[in-house]
Amino acid sequence: MLATFAFDVCHDVYLAAREAIDMKIPTLNAESSGKYQWRPDRMPRLAEYVCDFARAGERALGFNSFDGTRKGIQADGSRPLTTRACPTLFRASRVAMFRVFYLGGADYQAARRHLGISELTWADWAEEIRKDVGRELTRTGVFPPSKYFRETTAKAS
Repeated sequence: MLATFAFDVCHDVYLAAREAIDMKIPTLNAESSGKYQWRPDRMPRLAEYVCDFARAGERALGFNSFDGTRKGIQADGSRPLTTRACPTLFRASRVAMFRVFYLGGADYQAARRHLGISELTWADWAEEIRKDVGRELTRTGVFPPSKYFRETTAKAS
């Protein structure tokens, strides 16, 4: 219950963050940017939240996009070196659904047709994704978002 709630809350924040980022138009002309210079802060930003949400989702579903490896059992039955204490089977179908629907924002019917699955399979996979990713979002500190945005990303020098 908490895991699916965590996913729903984080996904809503993700959608709002993506919309805010997509609406921003960067200033290309330094003279028109004003008299103030940009100084980085140490608080997590919206772009970092978007990345953390996506990475937590892929990690929860067993795909390590950083090095392109998949966690799970290899063809010869042995466990790969990338599997940690809590092995997760790689589920390409769930990763595809997560990327197309939850990250990409595709329409439900279009995403279902793209994946070629029935409504019942969609419901089962969606619940599984929400539960697994929600658990990972809680574990990594992305949930609750209010706490995520209060914490600093780097220590002050």
